Amino acid sequence: MRLLAIIVTGCAKLVGALVGWLAQVHLFLYGILPALLPPDRLGTLMRRYYDRSYEQAGNLIPLTAYSWSLEAWEEQVLAQHLSRPDTILILGAGLGRESLALAQRGYRVIGLDIARGGLVIGTRRAASLNLPVTFIQADFLTLPVQAASVAYILLSGVMYSAVPGLTRRREWLRRLKQCLRPGGKLVLNFVIAREPDTALTRMIRRCTGAILSWPGTNQTYQDGDTCTNGHFMHVFRDEEELRTEITEAGVTLIELNWPDGYAVVS
Repeated sequence: MRLLAIIVTGCAKLVGALVGWLAQVHLFLYGILPALLPPDRLGTLMRRYYDRSYEQAGNLIPLTAYSWSLEAWEEQVLAQHLSRPDTILILGAGLGRESLALAQRGYRVIGLDIARGGLVIGTRRAASLNLPVTFIQADFLTLPVQAASVAYILLSGVMYSAVPGLTRRREWLRRLKQCLRPGGKLVLNFVIAREPDTALTRMIRRCTGAILSWPGTNQTYQDGDTCTNGHFMHVFRDEEELRTEITEAGVTLIELNWPDGYAVVS
């Protein structure tokens, strides 16, 4: 039995080491992916990511496992900048967390998402609570919303970082501004660099630098672009990067809360 225990222990350590190595390879391959794929293709991967996620919602994962209330930073923004209930457009509405919470507080909510699965769940929950939320399935980059039609726009989750390419984000901000009524406000949130620099991240940067010299690669790639399981994210390295991007889009920055990862613009 002692020999068997030694063998089992050795095998467990070997498998653990192999799993750890494979996890590093997994992170490396997804890390270099944004340098290889153009923005449109990265967007397709994200749509598949959310389709898979919402297939699990309500099936493999019960809806009671999800939070249906506003997060602390959202409560703060609501109190300081969006205190008067009015028409609000939620981009990346998903299952409807923010949409339902705001409708309960008297806001007229339009929730937009590209994935139908989440909106079906959100519509059912809104009906069960008798909340007048309008859900629309559409690409949040194309914005099927009339000019000057909403008072507020809120980007769900970290959706601003999910837009591939600096040029795309700037152009999108300009279009978002057109949807707002005079004096309207846009709330966007983003991913900031929180993880320490590691040998793996340095290797990814070296490899992406080499990849970008090849023909046909993603020439819109920026340092900070990454993927996790097919979900693109641009990680902002410092506050000045974001400030410059917002300013060049022609919108007015009202508040930038870098630690909490959100900005309010007009």
